[in-house]
Amino acid sequence: MPTLEEKQVYFDQYWQGQPDAKTDPRSFQRAGMVHRLLSKESGKLFDLGCGRGVILDYFAGLGFEVTGSDISPEIITMVTQKGHRAMILDIERDEPYEKYDVILCLEVLQQLYYPRRALKRLKDALNDDGEMVISVPNEFHIVSRLKILLGRSHLGHFDHSHVRLFAPSRDRELFEKINLTVVGRRYVPIIPPTWKILTKLFMPLTQLFPSLLAIASIYKLRRL
Repeated sequence: MPTLEEKQVYFDQYWQGQPDAKTDPRSFQRAGMVHRLLSKESGKLFDLGCGRGVILDYFAGLGFEVTGSDISPEIITMVTQKGHRAMILDIERDEPYEKYDVILCLEVLQQLYYPRRALKRLKDALNDDGEMVISVPNEFHIVSRLKILLGRSHLGHFDHSHVRLFAPSRDRELFEKINLTVVGRRYVPIIPPTWKILTKLFMPLTQLFPSLLAIASIYKLRRL
């Protein structure tokens, strides 16, 4: 497993190469889907892997007391300059410092060597009546499969930063192993969110056929 310093260098460079126009529409889309899954309307919210803070902006605007964490020092500086509370945290080595009513872990687990360990630490930081929302990419959607079949890639669309592969048919097993149960789910369509009309039309089909049509899966979890 890379050292903390190696991870920080990598993700500083990663975010420097990510234009807002590419990443933020997906973040806003995901924030809205997460919000619709939650039953809580306020409380302390922790966002692991907060990135540029789009999710923090969204939930702070709804009245949540938000805290973010990331492994990138540059990102943490950016988020704190926006007025949010944020900290550097390597969830594979460290534990969150407080208890929270809502914990978000969106598009993070695929970049971890020990996702089960990370989930266990997040569960320990969750209040007894708290809600955790996890999103993971679907590495085997239809576009990825077509790329493999056509010989354009042996691994489809997979990001080189992904060290764990996820698919809707197997995600539940990971949660159940640490006594978390799925109480809600939504699937993010592969259609870009900037194509608003097509995305809206495509959403019901995505929920019916997530293995093929979803770019990511979002799960609401509670303790068993």
